[in-house]
Parts: sequence; C-alpha cells; structure tokens
Amino acid sequence: MMKRFFLWFVFVFNVGAALADPTDSSFVKDPYFQKLLKTNSQVPVFYNENVRKQIVVYIKNLNNSTAILIGKTQYYYNLNAQLFEQNGVPKQLFLACAANSESNPTFVDMDGASGMWALTYAMAKKYDLTTNSYVDERRNANKSSKVAATYFKDLNLIYQDWLKSLVAFRCGPINMNMAIHKANNSLDYSVVHNKLQPEFQNTAVNYFAFWYIWNYYAEHRILPVKYKLPDTDTVQVQREISLSSISYQLNISEEVLKQCNSELRISIAPTSYNVIGLKLPKDKIGEYHTKLSTLFPPAFVFSDTLLKDSLNLGERILIKPPIEQPVVESDDTEEEPAKPKAVDKSKVTITYVVKKGDGLLLIADLFDCRTSDLKKWNGMKREAIFKGQKLKIQVPKAKVTQYKKINTLSLVQKKKLAKRS
Repeated sequence: MMKRFFLWFVFVFNVGAALADPTDSSFVKDPYFQKLLKTNSQVPVFYNENVRKQIVVYIKNLNNSTAILIGKTQYYYNLNAQLFEQNGVPKQLFLACAANSESNPTFVDMDGASGMWALTYAMAKKYDLTTNSYVDERRNANKSSKVAATYFKDLNLIYQDWLKSLVAFRCGPINMNMAIHKANNSLDYSVVHNKLQPEFQNTAVNYFAFWYIWNYYAEHRILPVKYKLPDTDTVQVQREISLSSISYQLNISEEVLKQCNSELRISIAPTSYNVIGLKLPKDKIGEYHTKLSTLFPPAFVFSDTLLKDSLNLGERILIKPPIEQPVVESDDTEEEPAKPKAVDKSKVTITYVVKKGDGLLLIADLFDCRTSDLKKWNGMKREAIFKGQKLKIQVPKAKVTQYKKINTLSLVQKKKLAKRS
C-alpha cells in the first residue's frame, strides 16, 4: 500500500514539473510567456525560445496568413469541437489541427499521414476509416475529428497528461516512449522534448504558439478571415467522372468542389462513391440534374441493321435478324487480298498537353470532336485525365495552326473559346 502511494506521489510530482513555471528566470520578463500562463489552459503550458519565435511569426501575419488560418480553424472548431467534449477531451486540443496541418483537410505529409489531423494509415485502419485508391476518410473533417477525439482519449489513458498525449498524437506512442526512455524515464515533458526528433518537437511548439494567437489575436490587430464552405446536398453519379468536368459544366470552382469532397484522393468520383454521395452546393443541385445527359452522355452503338418501330408503345429499337448467306464450296482459286482502308489525308494528328483544370469535355469542345473520339485516338477506357498527359488529336489539315495555339491558352481563355464554339 505504501509502495503504491509512493509511486503515485512521484508521478504527481513529475507531472507538476511539466507545467510552465511563472518564476522561470529565463522567461520571467517575456510577455508572451506570462500571457500564456493566464489562459487557464487545460494542457500544461510548454514554452521555450522556439515557441516565442513562432508566436512572432503568427503576429507578423505575412500575406494575411495568420488571419486566414484563424478563420479556417474557427470554422472547423465550431462544427466539430463538441466531439472532443463528448469524449472527455479538452476542446482546446481541437486546435492541434492548426498546429499539425494548418486546418487543411487535404493535407498530406512526406510520411503519408493525411487529413487535418495528419493521421497515419495505421490509425485509419485501427479506427475503421476507409482508405483506398479513390477515397481517404482521413480527409473527411467530421469523421477524422471523431477519430481524433477517440485517439486523444486513448492516449491519455496511457500518459495521464494532455501535453504528452498531444505530442504522442503526432509522433506515435512508440516514439514518445523512446524519448521518455532516453530522458531516463523522466515524466517532465521539458526534458522529454529535447529527446524527440525535431519534426515531433514542432508539435508542442506550434500548438502553444497558435494557442497564444488564438487567445490574443485581437490585441495584435489581427482580424480573422471568415471561412465557410457552401451548404451542400448529395447527388449520385452515373459513372466515374472528374471534378473538373463538373466544375466546367456547372460553373463551380474546382477548389470548392475539392474542399466539399475532401475525402476524394484524385479528384475523380467513382460510382462506389454513391454510398456517401457527391456533395454539391445546394444552389447547383437542380442544374446538375438538368445537365445529366451532358455530364454522362449515353453510349450509343449505331448499326445499319437498327430500325425504329413507330408503335404507340413508344420508340423501340429493333434489330434485323442476320440474313443467312448461301454456302459456297471453295475452289482452288486464290481470293484477292482485302484492300486497305483509305487514309483520310485531309486530317493530321497533333499533340495536346493536359493542363490543370482541363476535362475531357472541355478538350472535346475546343477541338470540335467527341469525347469518344478522344478516347479512341488515345486508347482510353475511362474519362480520367491527368496534368501533363499527352493526347493525340486528329484535326483538319487546313486548321493545324489554329488548333496548335490551344496549347498556349490559359484555362480562362479556353473556357471562353469553348463557349463561343
């Protein structure tokens, strides 16, 4: 019993040491440090010279970057921070998304961590988030925030300390435990901090710098830039389609479409995505349904044997049965070889390099052809294209110079040209 009490006493003493000391001679006159201590943070305050430098960066607000970051974080905080409270996690830890990814749902780091919470693939599997070639639910703000709240709660069961849980969230329990071991099993985070790799040290540094600016931005005359995604509703796609095609046909910013459907990895909505539903601004839902035939043109197979039946039952397509040909016994005479098909010398093939924002429909409009022609000329089975892809296009020989100029046009110029045609 005495041994258990002693261990508990040592643990509490060491956890207390992780709290920033207001009498620390190094920062006793530092106004940022003193203000941080007044924020009543539920996460033990960590402060060092790097935190001070990052606070200065936020205060400078170069290109309005801090104001934009605060506005974006406020938007997602108001939507999802209650999920943390429901799990017994301090709501202020929601701001870790600003420190980890600048509150960007489409964030991806060099190690493959993804989403506004920079969750690893292992975490996605552990907490049942879907990740495949098309969809990555780590990039879904709501679903990933639910996982983040649960993960924070699980980490705190291990460390019994929100500061260590905050850093372990980014670096993982294995790296945190190794750092604690290197620090001679110290529970003082200020000691453990220096044993972590630099990229993991930035977690606490960026978090407390942002926690400062979150509380005191008004004192530094920073006005948050309001951020809000449009109200959306879901639609079904008839077959695989790129967001650039929808953007072009409905006159919606492709970037807005990407933010509304942030879990899409390659800006292509597959038919399997219908389980979730493609999100569009509510004011574009009606237009989407009226343009279904343009967005998803039917694939007709034309044949000379097709006849239209004019019965009152509606327009039906009948196929003539094949006429049996008489069997002719072969003789020893040689048949003439089939003549090769005549090459259309009035057309030549040019190359078009796909640019950002291009879609197959737009390119077809520009070159006065059909999307089926483009797919045939380039051996394509799908409508998906990518930046830098080289497409072979057949154009009239007399207009080669005119069509070659399309390669040099901007996206705005191409859209205007397509509309005129």
